This record gives sequence, C-alpha cells and structure tokens, in this order.
Amino acid sequence: QLSTEMIDVSGRWCGEFQLNRTAWRAGIHARDNRTGRTGHEHFPGLLIPTTGTTNTQGTCYGFHYGWSGGHTMIAEELPDGRRQVQWGHATGTQDAPATQFQTAPLYLTYSDTGLNGCAVSFQRHLRDRIVTWPKPDTPRPVHYNCWEAVYFDHDWSVLTDIADRAAALGAERFVLDDGWFGRRDDDTSSLGDWIIDPRKYPKGLTPLIDHVQGLGMRFGLWFEPEMVSRDSDLYRAHPEWILGPQDQIEGRQQLVLNMALPQVQDLLCDRIATVLRDNAIDYIKWDHNRVLPAPDAAQTGGVYALLDRLRADFPLVEIESCASGGGRIDFGIMARTQRVWLSDSNDALERLRIQHDAALFLPACVTGSHVGPRICHTSGREIDIHTRAWTAAQRHMGFEMDPRELTDDEARVLRDVTAWWKAGRDWRMEADILRLDSADPAVLAEMQLARDGRRFVAFAAQMASSAPILPRPLRLAGLQPDARYRLRLLDTGQGTRLSRGLPALKAGPVTASGQALMRRGVTLPWTFPQRIRVIEGERA
Repeated sequence: QLSTEMIDVSGRWCGEFQLNRTAWRAGIHARDNRTGRTGHEHFPGLLIPTTGTTNTQGTCYGFHYGWSGGHTMIAEELPDGRRQVQWGHATGTQDAPATQFQTAPLYLTYSDTGLNGCAVSFQRHLRDRIVTWPKPDTPRPVHYNCWEAVYFDHDWSVLTDIADRAAALGAERFVLDDGWFGRRDDDTSSLGDWIIDPRKYPKGLTPLIDHVQGLGMRFGLWFEPEMVSRDSDLYRAHPEWILGPQDQIEGRQQLVLNMALPQVQDLLCDRIATVLRDNAIDYIKWDHNRVLPAPDAAQTGGVYALLDRLRADFPLVEIESCASGGGRIDFGIMARTQRVWLSDSNDALERLRIQHDAALFLPACVTGSHVGPRICHTSGREIDIHTRAWTAAQRHMGFEMDPRELTDDEARVLRDVTAWWKAGRDWRMEADILRLDSADPAVLAEMQLARDGRRFVAFAAQMASSAPILPRPLRLAGLQPDARYRLRLLDTGQGTRLSRGLPALKAGPVTASGQALMRRGVTLPWTFPQRIRVIEGERA
C-alpha cells in the first residue's frame, strides 16, 4: 500500500524494453498480449516500487511470467483498497476440448535495495538456474554475424574475406545468417526448405566452415523453423500445415507453420538435424519474424517440444532466441536457449537505452550486443566507432558490420576494445548489472560488479548535451562502505581538449571509500555527447 505506481514494459521493433510508469487507481490495469509470442510490445514483467524508490534505494516487488506465447497481466485496486496482481496465458488461447491446462511459472522477488535488488535476483536466477550451458567452462566467444554486411548476397570470396577480417579483429565465432538455403535470394521464398542452396554453395557449407575454423573461429547458422513461404517446396507439398486460414494476410511475406502438429515437428527436427549432423555447427540463430495469425498456446508448446528434441540430440549446440530482435525474450524460451538478440537496432545510442532497461531482468552473458555499421541500417545515424565498440562491450560482445568499411584507425579501436572485453569477460559475464541513479538526465550509467565484490567497471554514456557546463558527480552502488577502492579512468579514445578543470580521475588513479563513492560519487571529465566514459575499480 506504500506504492503509488507500477512499472511495466512495452516496446516496438528496434525500440524494445520501454519502461512505463502507471499510477495505481481504482480498477484494473491490464496487459493482454495476443501476438502469439512474448512480443516486442508486451514483455511479461512488472515492477512495483514503493514511494521514493530509485535504482539504488527503496523497496520493490518484481514479477516475471516465464512463457513464450501470449500472456495476460492484471494489476487491480479493489474497492476496499486492497491490490492484487494476476498473470496467466492470453485469454482464449486454450481452446481444445478435454485439455489439461497448466500455467507457466511466475517468478517473484522482493528488494530492499531499489530496483537493482530485483534486477540482480532476476539476472542471477536466469543465469544460474534456468539457462543450461552447453559448455559451461568455455568463455563466451566474441561473435561475428554477417547479416548487415551481405544480407542475401552470399559470395564465397566476399564471405571468406569478411571472415579473415573478423578473425583479425578478435572474433571467435562466425554466424552465417539468412540466405544459405533453398533458393533464398530475398524474403519472398524458401522458408521451410532447409536444404543448402547448391547455386551458392556447390560443395555445401563445408569449405566455408573449414575456412572459418582454420581462422580459429567456430561456425553458426541462421534458421527460422516456425515459418514457411508460399513459394517453397514445403508449402506446395503441405499447404494444410499452416496456422490459420489460407487467405490470411501474410507478415513479412511469410506464413506460420502449425507447430502443434507432430508431423510438422518431425519434419523440422529431421531437416535441422541433418544440417547439424553433416556440418560442424555449434550455434543456431533461431529467428521468428512475424506474429501469429491468432494467439495459440499450443503453438508455443510445439516450439518448446522441438527445441527440447534438438537440445537432447545436440547438447553442445548453443541456440540464440531472435524474433525480429527482441520479440521473444522470456524465462520460458531461455530454459531452452543461451542467448537473446535484444534488438534488430545496432544503433549504439538506442542499444544503450534498450540494454540498460533490459538489465532489470537479463544478465550480460545472455544479452547479445554487436558493433554495427558506421551508418546504422535502421536509424540512418552515423556514430563514432568508440561509442559503438564500448556499447557492445557492455554485454555479450559481437560485430555485425562489413569489416571492409573500417579505416585503419577504426579497426585498431575495435581490436583494442575487443581485447579489453576478452581480458575481463570471465568475471564480467558473471557480474551483477547495477543501474546507477544519475543526477544528470543526459547521462545513462551502470556498473558491472563482480560476484565477490572485489572489482567493478562503470560505464557512463553521455547521451545528449548536459544542461550544466560542469559534470555532476556520479554515485556508484553495491560497494562496501568501509572498504577502499582504487579507481582509474580508462582511455576510451574519446577525450576532448575542451574538458575544463582537473577532476582527480583525469590526473590519474584515485582511491576512495565505498561510502564516499556511493554518497558523494565520482566526477568524470567533461565530454561530448554520444561518448562513453569507462571507470575500472578494484577493492584495495
């Protein structure tokens, strides 16, 4: 009853994880997701802070419904003043007769350390108790995905050249995206025909995989198993296998397969397994590029069953959940996958906000973040390589640009940041992400605090121009008040001669108590907008 508002999560394509604050009032606040997947629009999460709660202080209740289909949430204030929260599957999605029904797990947590307490609970629970890691002792590899470099235009000489350059930058896994199968030259055909295209790959994928592995990288492949194109051998053979009516409006020029049908699951399992058995593939990017024609819980159950079969047969293959970016991210799908593609936007500024808010539920180790092209393909914005690289370095790092566009200086920056990421990934991929309360609304800041609390790294992104000339101190979080910490400002290559004054960090390392760093804060040098400052700290 000490709460005046609730925080739920909406979004859109290339704008996922938008936090909405809604005041409690008499009656019902409802979210009813009927898209058939978790959805960009309706992430199944809810936070109820008490009055005065911030990222770092106050009390908060957290909820997450671990289901990958449509869901319903009701937060209601009753006439007598009591409040209740209910979760379940979307209405009308269990319509088969004589069906035994069970809701998905509802995860609840309570924090007395602000929103961060809920965030850390969700991050740790997902990382340590829900995700099953194929190779738990293997460091998270630096990713390279070729989609924004070549799209559907697969050419041997181009792909091998790109692979050479990606490996030289520090990539450890090469992912071949859409366009390798059927007669897939654009997005109008071939979904469902999971057979290697002999026009593009006359000797199969083996020569490309051998080249990639010869560079010291592993190989991954894109699938979109739940979808089918009208222009495909599968649809021509089995038009009755689609979900919904034949005259439905298509989404992204494709239809959805009825995953509740055992014969659909069998065929997909056989086709995917054949590709995995015949090729040295250790990673699948599993996409889902349109909503369902109607909400259907059996569809999600069929997807879970297919994933479970493939995981049992290929336990060492890692799977990424992608649905036009962040359209299917939840603890249900994460029980069967190990990574999420948070957004199709590789715009670093948009990414900073999306991954910052997604950290209320997701740890760094499962959150893919890639260095995109100099000019972002979804926003048209041109962003400096330092900002792009340090944004990706805050999560599971990867690249998704054409490395042939890089200048020598840009390539050097990317190699340096990637080397930094590799050097500390073992502890940072298990760290707690703590969102910081910035006194300057133009600064978006967070910390990654090691599990033993002995070290941390803080990122402060100057998203826009600040109102005052002098930077306001940034207060850190999660430190031991009576311990002393040695801090150094990392040279991110984004300094400016216009920076006035001489903050202590600018002159060299600083040692201060945890209490001082959390109450007074640390003052960073002035910087231009769209730049990121990085502080490394270690307990003395």
